[in-house]
Amino acid sequence: MNFSCPILAPTALHESLVKDPRKLQLINALVSHLHTFARETSLDHAEWTKVVEFLTRAGKESTDYKNEFILLSDIMGLSALVDELTHPKPAGCTDSCEAGPFYVPNAPEVPSGASLAKAGTTGEAMFFNGTVKNTKGQGIRGAKIDVWQADGDGIYDVQYPGTTEANDRGKIVAEDDGTFCYRGILPTAYPVPSDGPGGDLLRTLGRHPHRAAHIHFMLNAPGYDDLTTALYPSHSPFLGTDPVFATKSSLVCQVVEERDPKRWEAMGFKNREVTRGRVWVWSFGFVLASVEEVEEFKRQRAKAKL
Repeated sequence: MNFSCPILAPTALHESLVKDPRKLQLINALVSHLHTFARETSLDHAEWTKVVEFLTRAGKESTDYKNEFILLSDIMGLSALVDELTHPKPAGCTDSCEAGPFYVPNAPEVPSGASLAKAGTTGEAMFFNGTVKNTKGQGIRGAKIDVWQADGDGIYDVQYPGTTEANDRGKIVAEDDGTFCYRGILPTAYPVPSDGPGGDLLRTLGRHPHRAAHIHFMLNAPGYDDLTTALYPSHSPFLGTDPVFATKSSLVCQVVEERDPKRWEAMGFKNREVTRGRVWVWSFGFVLASVEEVEEFKRQRAKAKL
């Protein structure tokens, strides 16, 4: 069929058959952009066959624990873009990012100031001090903060065979003034899976698979828009070349060394828990928008597009 002058173009056929307006919009836009891509690049049959074979392989090599299609979406920046479009934030609010594959619901709840890391966990000691406030600067009482991260070897608790207890994860309830803190392990960089099609694509593009070190957070409070995000220490390598494009500048934090043993004790550390003569101190202020503020922001944004 000559698509330059077709008897019936795919988009026209869909319009005659698809009743759901949103589904029609999505599929027709996808078809249109794919056809434009083929024309702009003069895509030939051999090249397209390689693409189909690549996608077929991605499907065959996907498992419950390693979805190659999600990885491809991540390393092309599409996951980060869709997250940004799905969770718009008014000015001054903390930016969101994807939860990643290692979130576990129903993490154990611990009091503010407790340790999220089990004794003997690999890594350097870290103290995190945070606040949860609204856009007016008021602390949000009772906000729940879910935290999870990899250990000092770059491995999440659920990746260890036979793991039964949560480690480097937990749920904290903010104090009346919106403050919270916990003891843990400084996260380190780790690679995304690179033994499949996703890794092959990264190598073809001359890119590395290493995620910048980070801690995941999920915050919620009644009347406020839920926030899923991650924070990155400023001294971490790979900040500017993160393979999944998640390192927003607003989420990069200064982390400082505390070398005073008296301060370690005040934070709740025993000397034997501190290695290399330092505790890394990390502070961040989360800002949540109310549900009403987010809805108004969406309305204003939609109005501006008209």
